Amino acid sequence: MKTKEMSEAIGVNPTTIQRWTKYFKIDCDVTEQGHFLYTEKHLQLFKKIKRELDEGKRMKDINLNERQGVPSVPTKQYEAKLEKMMVQVDALEEKLATKADDVVSYQLLKHRSELDEMMKLVGTLEDRLSLIEKRMMSHHHQEKQVVNEHAPKKVKRGPWRSFMNLFAF
Repeated sequence: MKTKEMSEAIGVNPTTIQRWTKYFKIDCDVTEQGHFLYTEKHLQLFKKIKRELDEGKRMKDINLNERQGVPSVPTKQYEAKLEKMMVQVDALEEKLATKADDVVSYQLLKHRSELDEMMKLVGTLEDRLSLIEKRMMSHHHQEKQVVNEHAPKKVKRGPWRSFMNLFAF
């Protein structure tokens, strides 16, 4: 049956049949043009889906007992493959952790290098500041000496000079 025939048999829109086919991963044949081809088994399956939706179930709550297109695997074989996969996952996790540690180590080394460069720069700036302070102190001391040399000297006046000023005309 084609999609349109299936939709008429169920009583839904053809796009609904297509949506259910994709959502529930229903295994069916597909023509060269990409059209789905369904069997009587699919008809019963779609009737079940419609019935459960009509009862108020949501699509995600519908459990299709039949596995479409998924072959059954013996438990021992399944467990062996699962164990193999878990070993691979563990190996990948270990590689990821190692890679993460390497990245962090690289970043720490890079930051340490940048800090060392900054410390050198701070040291250079401290030296330059000290040199500037010494020059300023030396210049200030020289200016004081020059000012003191050019300042008028105070003449000491004895007690007689003050006394004579009293009688000065």
